[in-house]
Amino acid sequence: MIRYEIGIVDTRTVIKTLLDDFGYDFRDYALTSFKRRLEQVILNNGLRDAEGLIMRLKNNPEFIDQFLYEVTPETTEMFRDPSFWRLIRDEVLPEVSRGASSKPRIWLAAFDSGEELYSLAIILKEMNILNNVQIYCNVLSEKTINKIKSGRLDPKDIEVNEANYQRLNGTNKYSQYYTVDGNIYTFDSSLVENVTFLKQTPLIDNEPGAVKLILFRNQAIYYNQLLQEKMFSKLSEVSVAGGFLALGVKETLENTNANNKFTVFNDNEKLYKRKTV
Repeated sequence: MIRYEIGIVDTRTVIKTLLDDFGYDFRDYALTSFKRRLEQVILNNGLRDAEGLIMRLKNNPEFIDQFLYEVTPETTEMFRDPSFWRLIRDEVLPEVSRGASSKPRIWLAAFDSGEELYSLAIILKEMNILNNVQIYCNVLSEKTINKIKSGRLDPKDIEVNEANYQRLNGTNKYSQYYTVDGNIYTFDSSLVENVTFLKQTPLIDNEPGAVKLILFRNQAIYYNQLLQEKMFSKLSEVSVAGGFLALGVKETLENTNANNKFTVFNDNEKLYKRKTV
């Protein structure tokens, strides 16, 4: 099958339709990567071209949630970059939870497909503090919420997830966190039963306040510079003094206005700490 390639003009037309008809603003997303995701949505749904995608969006109200689900990049593996998760477990979470008079807030501010959330939840459970924190998780679509709550795993990811967990030096067996029924792998849903899911627009306009740890890994790479500035500024505003901000290994606060509000906690893992003054 020849893969359909959407043009820049058609990409901008789709973006305009999403904003004008549905209120979803993707104008400041990196055009090249967003274009690739539109092509995948078109392919997944048996559509011929951008016009067919626009017609499906306009004529099928239920399709917008499916579109938002498919256009969100998937994390693809749990405990991605195990050295990062070791740092979070050994140095960050003990500080986040130390001496808290109320449940400290942790915010997965990137649009997650579940892998980051379950990774965090397992670490918190193994530290015996899962019920002592409040987790917030961003989502674009209801389908994403349902997928995460179902705990359904892709069998092809089990091997890499297991390898990452071993490199993390987890305290239990990875297999104890899911059940297997034939070829269906399902996580223990109690890991995320107390998570607050934040239904967002692409510009993330529904943030919790007073957050002690923000995970925003591998999200800014999908933004243009203008939107990066806006988002880093927003994240700095909701982070408490001494709070942590985690970015992806290819992302940085350097040369942004938010840079002077944070100090580098660990440069290799792109982990920052909010200044106290």
